[in-house]
Amino acid sequence: MSAPLSVSVVIPSLDQGRFLASAIDSVLSQDHRPLDLVVMDGGSRDGTLDVLRGYGDRVRWTSAPDAGQAAAINAGWLSTRGDVIAWLNADDAYLPGAVSAAARTLQSDPGLDVVYGRARYVDAHGRDLRPYPSEEFDYARLLGRAVCFIPQPATFLRRRVLETGGCLDESLHYALDLEYWLRLGASGHRFRHLRVPLALLRLHEGAKSVRDLAAFAPEIVDIYERLAARGAPGVSADLLLRGLSSAHYRAAQCLFWDGRLADARRHARRAWRLDPLRPRPLLAALLAGATAHRLLTRWRGNPFRAGIEPS
Repeated sequence: MSAPLSVSVVIPSLDQGRFLASAIDSVLSQDHRPLDLVVMDGGSRDGTLDVLRGYGDRVRWTSAPDAGQAAAINAGWLSTRGDVIAWLNADDAYLPGAVSAAARTLQSDPGLDVVYGRARYVDAHGRDLRPYPSEEFDYARLLGRAVCFIPQPATFLRRRVLETGGCLDESLHYALDLEYWLRLGASGHRFRHLRVPLALLRLHEGAKSVRDLAAFAPEIVDIYERLAARGAPGVSADLLLRGLSSAHYRAAQCLFWDGRLADARRHARRAWRLDPLRPRPLLAALLAGATAHRLLTRWRGNPFRAGIEPS
């Protein structure tokens, strides 16, 4: 019987000391071995270093200003030796058995490059909110809808992916995971979806997906504009155009719910012009502006803040 695959997990951290211990503990308590953990801290000032020092030699870590989350993760990955690599944000957590489930799946099929499981959203106190909408991997669907159905903290990759697909794009700070999955899928890497929950994603006021919602918009559009410009093997021009339209629609959604209504309308119009026959829920509201924003906020609430307690 072959030896189990070794796994290296990187936790990028910046001023998330409130949640960091939960993330670290969720890694250290995994039943898979060999497993190593490195925390790449970007120079936190909130007590994070006290948390890290409390683990002694059980956790390897560095703390210094960096060039952002992607740069920290890349540096962490390159400093490790595991056959399998992953990153876990400092405010997220693994569920018991997550690492062993991913490692076993990769070991059972040497041709697999990426495995991802299901995940659930929790609030700042760890209370369950709702499932993350993950689904079976289909590159055309990922590209055409511009919706990331691959939950990042529930994702594990073979180390060889760093050579065959490259590292994370360090120019991105918000949609870096979506860009990476699109890039790996376009270059023929094999993904598999595990229908078991592997991770928890924490929604809270300090989470980037809440605090900086509008900042996702330009990155999503930029990713798809670059894709459309260079093309992808085996991907039709129609699918690339549909993806770019979807990217503008997603950007419009982010901006609409962040209150940036003029910018939201601009992206909504662009989405419609690129793909006028495709039905778009909320498109009329995105184009309508302030009145629709007030009515929808009152009627259904901001979906990006569902379950988050006011600060």
